Amino acid sequence: MVCIRGLLGVLCMRIWEIARKPRLVLYRRDLLLTSVRIDVRKCGGEVIPVLKSIYEDRVTGFLTPIELILPTSHYTSIRVGDALREYPILVQDNDIGEAFYKLRMHRVVGAPVVDSLENMKLIGVVTYNDILNYLIKTGYKPLAETVSEVMTVDGLEKYIISWRDRVNKVWSRIVYHGLPGVVAVRSDSEWIPMGIVTYREFLNSNRWFLHRESEHGFASPAKVQRIMLRGVMVASYDMPIEAVAKVMAEQDIPLVPVIDKDGRVVGVVTYEDVVRAYLEGAKPGRVPVPVAKVLPVPVAREERVVFVSREKVLSQVLVSRVVEKPFYTGVVAKDILVKELPAITVNDTVEHARKEMLRRRIDYLLVVDEKGEIVGLVSKWNMLHAIGIRGALWRRRVKDRYFIDYIMTRNIPRVEVDTPLEDIALVMASSEAEVVVVVDENGELAGFITKDEVVKASRDFLKDLFVENLILPGRIACVNPFHSLHHVVSKMKTLYLDALTVYDGVVHGVVSANKLPFIAFEDTKTGVRSRRLIWVRKLVKGAARKGRYVKITPLLAIDVMTPYKRYLEPATPASKAVDEMVKARLNGLPVLSSERDIVSTITKNDILRELARRAKKIAEIKLKTRKQIETKRKQ
Repeated sequence: MVCIRGLLGVLCMRIWEIARKPRLVLYRRDLLLTSVRIDVRKCGGEVIPVLKSIYEDRVTGFLTPIELILPTSHYTSIRVGDALREYPILVQDNDIGEAFYKLRMHRVVGAPVVDSLENMKLIGVVTYNDILNYLIKTGYKPLAETVSEVMTVDGLEKYIISWRDRVNKVWSRIVYHGLPGVVAVRSDSEWIPMGIVTYREFLNSNRWFLHRESEHGFASPAKVQRIMLRGVMVASYDMPIEAVAKVMAEQDIPLVPVIDKDGRVVGVVTYEDVVRAYLEGAKPGRVPVPVAKVLPVPVAREERVVFVSREKVLSQVLVSRVVEKPFYTGVVAKDILVKELPAITVNDTVEHARKEMLRRRIDYLLVVDEKGEIVGLVSKWNMLHAIGIRGALWRRRVKDRYFIDYIMTRNIPRVEVDTPLEDIALVMASSEAEVVVVVDENGELAGFITKDEVVKASRDFLKDLFVENLILPGRIACVNPFHSLHHVVSKMKTLYLDALTVYDGVVHGVVSANKLPFIAFEDTKTGVRSRRLIWVRKLVKGAARKGRYVKITPLLAIDVMTPYKRYLEPATPASKAVDEMVKARLNGLPVLSSERDIVSTITKNDILRELARRAKKIAEIKLKTRKQIETKRKQ
């Protein structure tokens, strides 16, 4: 049953409520379109109003990306006045329904908004993306439920192009037929999507020029594969139209292919189709289909993450052992510190930090201010939250950029140069820090110690320990391949683990904290438990790029794991486990019994936990001895 009140509310909204300031305005009609295209590439804009003069804001026409890709040569003589659009012009009192009708009738992505057709004073511009964003943000629900009710299937062959065809075929369909874009498929007979080509790909590329206006004659245009946008999202016919609308609005995608169960294109969803779903509902003759509900595997009661005190986490092990009087290993901070760590400035972006970590193959970056003084630290755990909260999806056109100041850790723990290795581990485990600053007796900076350096230094002092003496009991250190990523991260944070084994009868791989920051997902802070996946890039060298074209589904453990088939047994020496983790460049490894049943996961944090336990035990013995001495003195 349609909510009449909600529908009337949508239709009564005036277009001036949505109109925004244009990013670019022109005052001269004699400008070359090629020069305007350069400005659009710099500042963007789907609608470029052309005003009568710099002193009079009267609209005489406007340009869209379609007009900007009309020139097919650097030597073109086509000017703004030659390609100027005069229709449609929206009036500020038009409602959304009237605006949608005009945009659809004239097959344009947007139009300028004026105060009246008599004065033609510019109020702003409105595009399909603006309308869709406004409908979503104001909470209106679409009248159609699934993609199948509004997707375009008539004349579908016009939207299909082989990725090996020349771009002039796409150009003519966009310019002369008003298509928002086309889907590049594997071949004319095999409609498997490989990417999309829209007007943006033409605007941002010089490879499409056909040289029709050139004095040098005709040149062979590039192939579609040279300019197409790869890694785009696809939808299925039973997907909620609201889910598709949100991703299209957020990422400004004008065209989405619709595939069947075999991955073949059976339709497309355009901006026009999605806005129609909100304002008019299903297309005539469409039969509603049940909405697909793709969810992660529910977390069983015994697997749910519950609060565990830090004291209990530090003390938990699979098999305890009788420890005689513990003693310091003799390794102190000055023996393992590193003099320098790579740094970035506080004005750099999160994206830049991610690239630096990938390029340098490191897990930590110092943050310095304009004076070169250390003001914080960025680790991969910081990156987990940053990418989860507002990070951009893995697409070429990055939309959101946030500065390091937004995510960095400001208070880095400090230790002195003569601090024992065990006490350093206790500081790290207590404050959940992965780097500590080392200062000398004068309080001056002496260097830094990372978690990796602590683990490597402890290797020679773990010869009397086995893996079973370090790992957590039960199967709490593993997850199902189809558990949600929200559950995975929550488990790692709560149990102080930096790796989990992905297991469902067989070991599939390891979710390692040092690999997670390079995958887009929703963070636990926001309360959103899933991310609609568009493209997940695997970080395993030489592995296939899986998940390039997938349905919009929640991100799962299997999407973010690193494939790893080897395992350790509980009786493996702890020193060997450290060597294997360093060799595999993972923060943890699976631990299986001799019958190949999962036991737990050995992680770097387990090593820190063991050293921290030793430090606490030594501190307890010292305190007890001191009390005994004081008692004897009093006696």
